[in-house]
Amino acid sequence: MKAVRYHEYGTDQVLRIEDTETPTPGHEEVLVKVVATSFNPIDAAMRAGYLQSAFAVDLPHTPGIDVAGTVAQSRSGVTGIEVGDAVVAFLPLNADGATAEFELAPGNLLTAAPTSSARTLTASVFSKTSNPTPRTADPK
Repeated sequence: MKAVRYHEYGTDQVLRIEDTETPTPGHEEVLVKVVATSFNPIDAAMRAGYLQSAFAVDLPHTPGIDVAGTVAQSRSGVTGIEVGDAVVAFLPLNADGATAEFELAPGNLLTAAPTSSARTLTASVFSKTSNPTPRTADPK
C-alpha cells in the first residue's frame, strides 16, 4: 500500500510517499480502508519533533490522527463493527496514522460515520470536535 511517512523529524520536506506493507489487525483492532484524513497542527508539531517527550512515536511514522473510511477487516474482540461499515475515529497520537491507504484502529475508538455528510468532510470536521464518545457503528 502507499503511505505518507517520515523517517526523521523536521519540516514538511521530510514527508515521503512510500510503498509499505498493509497492516494486519490484531485482537480488538480493525483495518480501515482510508477515504479521508485531515492534517492538524498537532501532526505538524509531532513531525517537527516538538512533542517527542509527550507522544513518542517509532520512526518511520505515518501521521494523521483523524480517519474516515470503511471497515476492511475486523478481528476477535471487536463487536458492533462489520466489514463494509462506514466509520470515523480520532486515532491514538502515538500510533501510525491515516495518511495511508489502510489504517489499523482500535475497535473501541471507531464510531459510525455520519450519513448526512461526505466522509471527506467528516474527517476534517471530526478533528474540530471534542473527543466524542465512541459507539458501535450502525450497519450502513
